[in-house]
Amino acid sequence: MQLTHQQACTEAERCLYCFDAPCTQACPVHIDIPKFIAMIKSGNVIGAAEVVKTSHALANICGKVCPEEIFCQSACNRAKQDSPIRIRELHLFATQQEWKRGYSITPAFPKNGRSVAVIGGGPAGLGCAFELVKMGYAVHVYDAKGFGGVPRNSIPSFRLSNDELRSDIEFLSPFVHSHQRLVDTKAFARIREQHDGVFVGIGLGLDKPLGIPGEHLPGVLPVLRFLGRAKMNTAYIGKQVVIVGGGNVSLDAAATATHLGASQVILIYRRSETEMKVWKSELEEAKKRGVQIQFLTIPIEIVGSDGVTGLRCRRTRLSDQHDASGRPVPFEVPGSDFDLDADCIIVAIGQVIQADFVSLFERTSQGFIRVDDSYRTSLDGVFAGGDAIQGEGTIVQSVAHGKAAAHAMHDYLTAETRRAQR
Repeated sequence: MQLTHQQACTEAERCLYCFDAPCTQACPVHIDIPKFIAMIKSGNVIGAAEVVKTSHALANICGKVCPEEIFCQSACNRAKQDSPIRIRELHLFATQQEWKRGYSITPAFPKNGRSVAVIGGGPAGLGCAFELVKMGYAVHVYDAKGFGGVPRNSIPSFRLSNDELRSDIEFLSPFVHSHQRLVDTKAFARIREQHDGVFVGIGLGLDKPLGIPGEHLPGVLPVLRFLGRAKMNTAYIGKQVVIVGGGNVSLDAAATATHLGASQVILIYRRSETEMKVWKSELEEAKKRGVQIQFLTIPIEIVGSDGVTGLRCRRTRLSDQHDASGRPVPFEVPGSDFDLDADCIIVAIGQVIQADFVSLFERTSQGFIRVDDSYRTSLDGVFAGGDAIQGEGTIVQSVAHGKAAAHAMHDYLTAETRRAQR
């Protein structure tokens, strides 16, 4: 729920305005939180929004969907007295008020005569692009679907409205050159030749398959396809939906299925609730929406002939062994098979990189693009960030990657110029 003006002012009064504020340190993009809250308190809401946007390219989006429970609000000193300041909601209040009133005129940034390419118009790419623009670069963003990435394609509309997404895109668009085209291996080579540096923020666009019998039956949907169709109001949804997964994307799918009118939504996960890598707020929301969660369960076969009629499952137990994530490895329990009725099954067990030019890079054992501490890839002058280097993360973390990579790219190009002048 968005704060009213009176609620925002009252909440701002509660802030302790800490020196070396822990909330700012906990924010991946290091927004000066006490400063923008003080501006709300004094009535300078537009100034508050400008403070936020100085640090954050997707200010409105994160004001709505950022998991404050694991970032800024988790570190708020006010919680020692009563409850943490509602930082995310104050953030959204300021940026939405600015959007409704009209953006201030932003002076033109000085130009340094160099151009860079950003491949991917999602949070990492736009975070990098805006930071480079501020440093004087001509920035060209390449994305076949245009700006937005995961927020536009996958986050349900009831969680992030089109207006909240559009407000950030409208603000950023005038500063960069947009190229709405697919980047394949040949195009990537041309882009490298045309620009002084390249940032790759392509995310994870391809769903992993389950690899079980019946997966190609009508009624089985990869989660990204399902969420994309739901955003466009073209999603088919059955009455009995089973979702296979255990991350935040699977919870988005579960909430969307209930929103679209499914009478029963069951999420199965191979471990226990303790091992779920999800935000507590989204898990609680899913439960409130009536989503049933069956833990310690894996799918072994999709049942049906002309279409899905059910999902055959098997119970698991957690062993003493741990995988690379530090979580216990689930073992199957013999003789524990059972069936769940379903006319729609959504597969949400993770994603991999879709772009073909990723084969040019050194990659990690998990298939992500390998980078060093400065976000440099194995290709000279090419940097990367976001989900493509670490797997599913948060929007604000991807923006932070983009910002950090922009500064590293600037340092690299500055050093290159100095070497050329010697």
